[in-house]
Amino acid sequence: MATYKVSYFPWTGNGEIIRLALVAAGKQFEDERLSWDEWVKIKQKTPAKQMPILTVTENAKSTMYGQSAACAKYIAKKYGLFGRTPEEELLIDEVFECVADLQREIAKFSYEEDETKKAELRQKVMEEALPRFNDYFKLRSSTYGKNGYIIGPKMTLADLHTYNLLDQTSGAIEGLLSSYPELTKHTGIMKSDPKIATWIKTRPAP
Repeated sequence: MATYKVSYFPWTGNGEIIRLALVAAGKQFEDERLSWDEWVKIKQKTPAKQMPILTVTENAKSTMYGQSAACAKYIAKKYGLFGRTPEEELLIDEVFECVADLQREIAKFSYEEDETKKAELRQKVMEEALPRFNDYFKLRSSTYGKNGYIIGPKMTLADLHTYNLLDQTSGAIEGLLSSYPELTKHTGIMKSDPKIATWIKTRPAP
């Protein structure tokens, strides 16, 4: 039986989607949270010289894997969080990429140091990127989702990735979801899932 270790800095960030996939799959894992100095010591031993890292140990052999999306999709496919048919897999991948598009727009605003440019980029997120994603979310979830989930009748990586981004971003952008009841409802459904609710209560503070 495989065991897992997720290595990342002591916050949510890019490592959280891998953690959430393992949590949703009901798999225990070692949650390794490294300081910058600790990371520097092991960096050259890692595949892509960056975190997060998923270490899979099976039959006494350990392998490190990089890239958060690749690692999250691996866990999702292995444990039934990536759809029931090739078409559902395609839709889940599509949702994942649309979330990534929104994430890139939010990152531009988050990391901008010039206050004038930062305000412009924030406005672009609120007036263009987020409404576009909301329209997409409503289209896909109303057509293909059930029980409050985006694709299919149960939680998938599409739900985890959507929830993860909006949950992390809501703390940084006041009123982020105030005009989007469908996204707000989905976030509530995800937070009320027993496994995720337990994770939120017990994980280290981001």
